[in-house]
Amino acid sequence: MSAPAQASGQSSTTHEARACARPCPVCASTQAQALQSLSLPQPSGSPLPNGYRLMACVACDLVFAETPAPQSAYDLYYQRCAKYGGPTGTGAGLHSADQARLDQMADRLLAWLPQPQGRVLDLGCGAGGLLSALQARGLQQVEGLDPDPSAVQAARARGLRLREGLIHEAAARCAGEHYDLIVLSHVAEHLRDLHSLPALASLLTPEGRLYIEVPHPAGYACGERPPYYYFDSEHINHFSAQALARLLAPAGLQLLSAEAVTLPLPGGGQYPALAVVAGRGNASALPPQPSTVQAVQRYLVDCAQGARREPLPPLPPQGPVLAWGAGSWAQRLLGQGQLPRDRLVAFLDKDPNKQGLQLDGLPILAPAVGLQQHPQAAILVCVAIDPQQIADDLDALAPGARQRLHFLSDPL
Repeated sequence: MSAPAQASGQSSTTHEARACARPCPVCASTQAQALQSLSLPQPSGSPLPNGYRLMACVACDLVFAETPAPQSAYDLYYQRCAKYGGPTGTGAGLHSADQARLDQMADRLLAWLPQPQGRVLDLGCGAGGLLSALQARGLQQVEGLDPDPSAVQAARARGLRLREGLIHEAAARCAGEHYDLIVLSHVAEHLRDLHSLPALASLLTPEGRLYIEVPHPAGYACGERPPYYYFDSEHINHFSAQALARLLAPAGLQLLSAEAVTLPLPGGGQYPALAVVAGRGNASALPPQPSTVQAVQRYLVDCAQGARREPLPPLPPQGPVLAWGAGSWAQRLLGQGQLPRDRLVAFLDKDPNKQGLQLDGLPILAPAVGLQQHPQAAILVCVAIDPQQIADDLDALAPGARQRLHFLSDPL
């Protein structure tokens, strides 16, 4: 599957409504505003497209990717290619910042359990870090579902109860079961088809709650993060509380709470998130919520300006270059023509799912392999989160090579 157009690095100030290939996933309208095209070259074998147009449904206050890929392509990606579900991926709770995030969420969830020993289902649970955090707080009836077989295996090895399955299969796979709390933490933004979310109402007890946490566009900003950081091949929905309320209303669920939360990241950074809780019955009116469409429009303008201000760091005048990182930031930089493509010889990445593949025709190698093959190459760090960790990794793999390291941004 191919990309639309190359990203221009600019966002138009006027956006006309037009028919879109992917209808609005909330209201199914085929009329939306085109905001910007993004080019995101994918590693070889990826089922995801090499880019998309960002679209805005003003009626729903939703920004979404007009991705040409079907849901089955995303299912395959999260079963085989994603970094989230594996035993060391985000959500396993094996890193201090990730564990802090899970502990904070577990404390928020306890406040919404309708009974002290309620039954909890975590959808897209990865290797079960949140389930472990809830068990540590005394809950025993906790279980999860995840599409990644390695994540399920790792969680089961830790004594956790998990099903292997796709998120949109949850209502069918768990039919007849009822839960006091169902959790989707940073899952809904990855789903092409959202009809499975209202269907979860059938799994809730009468007093049950649905907790959804997603990135919060009102908090998108340039600064410590590179331009376009919040747009990648995986995050294809950008929600407001209004959009989630409209999505869940046909199932008889109303928003009981909508809270902006800040998540800790490795290296000391932070990530803006929106946590909503939905349930049955009459709910009090929520305070006015910020507009996602307006927030994304402002962010795109800032990104275009930031991209023009962010040149490559000074590199040696000649010689090969290794790009450390084959993830979202490297893909964005390739799509924007901002990497020294004529000098790149390979990408380095610690993710075993990427090693052995190619990105833009160049091999993706384990760092130790790439450093051995190209011992004199300059190393350009294309990692947005905790880039300083790359320097520490390099010290362990090739002592004395730190002078070959060049950061696209200052380590946090």
